[in-house]
Amino acid sequence: MKISIKKYSFLALFMSTIILLSITNSCGTCKMEKEPFVLTQNTPFTVKNSYCQKWVAGIKEGGSGLNFYAIINDIPEGVTLKEFYFRGKSVDVKTSKDPIFVGYYKDDINKGVIMDNNPTNEAANIPPEISPFKLENNEAVLSYDYNNKIYYHKILNIEEKQIIAYPSMAPDNKL
Repeated sequence: MKISIKKYSFLALFMSTIILLSITNSCGTCKMEKEPFVLTQNTPFTVKNSYCQKWVAGIKEGGSGLNFYAIINDIPEGVTLKEFYFRGKSVDVKTSKDPIFVGYYKDDINKGVIMDNNPTNEAANIPPEISPFKLENNEAVLSYDYNNKIYYHKILNIEEKQIIAYPSMAPDNKL
């Protein structure tokens, strides 16, 4: 009888080890399957200049934010500019005036955040998106699609211009 208990203990230990190894191995496989973000040096276009500028509205409801500008020339057919990654956030690239492209970062401090004693209600909060890139304050990454493949290009030496403070109301033209 003692022999059969030892057999079952060994079998249980053996099966537990196999299950644990397969779980560990599958998690590692998932991480390996993710494609790393590789930055490209040569792009099919030219980034001439880039700068950012913070802004603040004159009224509380107007909010505040930061606009990121990049002057991009010689964009060939087949290239689609996707996202700017800047200061820990990402936004879609918008066209301002050709060849100026803009990323609009609006500060939404506590906007729509659910604070509740019930954790189920707080679970509805959307976690902040974390940038996959480690960048300095004056660096950004531009993602772009070229012939159905996503590429990433680091933009360096971004100038920060003086903040724009919008007035709280339209100026009175009366003298």
